[in-house]
Amino acid sequence: MTDGRRPPVWVARFAPIAALCCALALLSGDARAVPASALARQVEAIEAAHGNEPAEVVARLAPLEAQARTAGGDALRVFLAAWGYAHGALDRMTVADTATAELISLGEREGNASAMASAFALRGTLLQLSGRLGAAHDWISASLPWVEKSTDEPLRYWVFMTGGNVALATGRLQEGLRLYEQALVSAQAQHNPRRAAQAKLGMAPVRLALRQVDRARSEAQDAYRLATEARVPGLQLAAKLLEGLTEEEAGRLPERDRAHTQARALAALVDAGSPAASAAASGTEVNPVTGGPAWFNTQAEVVQELADLHLSARNFALARRYAERALGHAQREADPEGLDLATISLGLARLGGGEGAAGRAQVTQGLQSLERRGKRIRLMEQLNRYAQLLEELGDAAGAVRESRKALGLEADLVRNDRVSTVLDLQRRSSFEQTQRAMDALRHDNELQASQLARHQSELRLSLGLAAALGGVLLLAVALQRRTRRANLALQAHNDELARVSLHDRVTGLPNRRALELRAEVLQHEGFIGLGIAINRFSRIMASLGAAAGDELLCQVAARLLPLVQAAGGRLYRMDGLSFGAVLPRASDTTALPELLDALLLAIKPVFEVQHQQLALTLSIGAADCAPGSARIADVGKAVQLAMRAAQKQPGNSAVVYTDDLLVRERDRLQLEARLSQALERGELELFYQPQCTLSDRRLTGFEALLRWCSPDGLIPPDQFIPLAEESGLIVPIGRWVLQQACRQAQAWQVAGYGQPVVAVNISPRQLQHPSFMAMVRDVLQSTGVDPSSLELEITESAVMDDAEGTIATLSALRDLGLQLAIDDFGTGYSNLAYLRRFPIHRLKIDRSFVRDLGRDASAAAIVRGLIQLAHSLQLSVVAEGVEEPTQEACLRDWGCELMQGFGFARPMPEPDATMFLRARPPVVPFTPARPAA
Repeated sequence: MTDGRRPPVWVARFAPIAALCCALALLSGDARAVPASALARQVEAIEAAHGNEPAEVVARLAPLEAQARTAGGDALRVFLAAWGYAHGALDRMTVADTATAELISLGEREGNASAMASAFALRGTLLQLSGRLGAAHDWISASLPWVEKSTDEPLRYWVFMTGGNVALATGRLQEGLRLYEQALVSAQAQHNPRRAAQAKLGMAPVRLALRQVDRARSEAQDAYRLATEARVPGLQLAAKLLEGLTEEEAGRLPERDRAHTQARALAALVDAGSPAASAAASGTEVNPVTGGPAWFNTQAEVVQELADLHLSARNFALARRYAERALGHAQREADPEGLDLATISLGLARLGGGEGAAGRAQVTQGLQSLERRGKRIRLMEQLNRYAQLLEELGDAAGAVRESRKALGLEADLVRNDRVSTVLDLQRRSSFEQTQRAMDALRHDNELQASQLARHQSELRLSLGLAAALGGVLLLAVALQRRTRRANLALQAHNDELARVSLHDRVTGLPNRRALELRAEVLQHEGFIGLGIAINRFSRIMASLGAAAGDELLCQVAARLLPLVQAAGGRLYRMDGLSFGAVLPRASDTTALPELLDALLLAIKPVFEVQHQQLALTLSIGAADCAPGSARIADVGKAVQLAMRAAQKQPGNSAVVYTDDLLVRERDRLQLEARLSQALERGELELFYQPQCTLSDRRLTGFEALLRWCSPDGLIPPDQFIPLAEESGLIVPIGRWVLQQACRQAQAWQVAGYGQPVVAVNISPRQLQHPSFMAMVRDVLQSTGVDPSSLELEITESAVMDDAEGTIATLSALRDLGLQLAIDDFGTGYSNLAYLRRFPIHRLKIDRSFVRDLGRDASAAAIVRGLIQLAHSLQLSVVAEGVEEPTQEACLRDWGCELMQGFGFARPMPEPDATMFLRARPPVVPFTPARPAA
């Protein structure tokens, strides 16, 4: 990331200690408590000595891994937590995620609530460090039920403090205050005045922002008393600065001046490195870093934070006053980042106070400065604050625009953070092995060269002596033979060095450089290039580790190599995820398709790696390079384009490059660019298709269907919905769809048209987004719609991608009062054990099964079986695509409750849907008698 892993501004200036120390105390407890085992003490000692050097922590923890896994229990919990955080601090997020998954597995396996709390809080802390505060809040919130079950008071303290920090960072002042109060209780249970002072210092500014001035003053004074008891000058300084501001707010100016005088004396004490400050900094409390003044060090920082807190509380007049003061401090101290943040806060305060144009100009000035200086995490935070305020002020288009910018930054950060980590681990392993081999060969070469020089000196000496002493002739001959052997050995080592530089150390195959050299040789003759990607290989690496990934790569290479060689070509290892091949051109046009089919067929049998069976699929791209027709780089692009096209197809697939691929790719990019502006331009619209009961054809509700009415005409959903899903635009678009559907349902109810149920499709990417639940709650609250009037439809394939995670999400949605349905049922591969556990209300049978009713006996058997299966699970059934009376009759006879399709009504825009609703009999809300548990 461009500005490193520095915590976000809310956390860096408002957290009780640095985020690294939070993770340490969170995961391994108070240093003065008795550790769970000797290994826990070792891990704690390593982090205490090197907590701010994550690379050193990783190096020192590595020898302890086997011991930790053997010990299990809390010892393993402590190790995994430290291991995961240290790798996360080094941008190795795959290892950190694996550690989080192992902590969850440990918690589930042993019923260890502390392990579950540690896992969720670790994930939340890592997201907090990377600036993704919304996702961090969701993870920390998920840890709170688990930490309530834990009796580990140090763990409870740090989860509550971290939760308070993230709550404030996302504008939830009351929630942050409540969590700080819980942290205070935990600190008091530990008889730890230092931690109690930190909790009090967290509460005081929030009280001040909520206009509770007297309580803020009292808590600042309590914090000073506790910090004095703990002998921590940095906390005393922060407490006096806050006390001075509370006195100023209350109009007690003499008391304010006295507090500021004491604060200046404490600041001089901290800057001078007094014995008291040194003792605090080297104490045994968790980590040496915690002794440093990680709280407010200057009045400028306090003023900036209070400006932001007043903005969160929407006290715009006070926010403007504090922001102007922070701006003055930043200008005097020549602090570029403080200047940018104060400028943005001042602009937001003016915007909230009614100065629209001036406020926007100042916000834009600060955002542009952050962007120029490469502060991408800071920029993402401030864009989200700006978008939230614009939305509250009624500027929906502006909020969408700023949210899209923040979403783009977040997607870029996640992509850089995630995608590069697996490749980096794989390449690093291969590079280190190659480097070690090359170093060994160079060392041998130096030894051989040294021996050769010595032998040559001996030879010259012997020849000189031979002129005088003919008796030494035989010795000279022997030395000459030794020299010849040394020359041959040196040549052999040079050949081996050249071979290593052109071969992959894991599979033994030629590498990318070797492929490029081969392609240059064949360029004038023409050749066929192949790119072979292993689908979902990064997930295997994340689950099993680098060693298992290397073993799997070798097995894949062993299957592909004979087939490529039989076709007269050569197989190459390109990088961590793919292989390449160069083949001679053949006159037989069927040779290439036959080879591609053979490669796909060879990969189908399952692989066995570390006693686990794994099924793989390949995506193969092929391009034909005619003699002298293109540059090598152009051929590589063609192969990559064909391979990406293959990856978009399900399962095993191969695509041969044609010019149409390039045209489609350009069209796709143009369509994506237009789609990114469609929402802002008002080109998206919802159509509503009615649903009715099969028994008496009474209207029950509508399904909301998205349509794109572009200036060039109506664009079919099957063209732009997959593109929105792939590009990430489905998240803001999905929020807009849900909000429009809820507003329409509420409008119909207010107009007296009954309570029609409105069904909304939820895409897989929406469902998996960290802020999905928060988005649903916000939409329900902002529209005021009755949750029972809203049905969310999730596709069968989406719920099965992460069945356990989906169960938790669906349970939370059901608790909100929403109705839930599985869409396109029958087209996927649902596990009935999971289906029974899904808290859903109904199944929707896909139109592909309904279409052949009355003509195909097998289709009838499938539909009848799906209806019986749903009823056995106490679920109601909706049949899609009903167009003919015979279809409707079959479904009615088999007990299907609801239908939709052209046989009843086509999708229609909102005005037509309102007229349709007005003309129908009274709407009958339809809910199953016993929804799935």
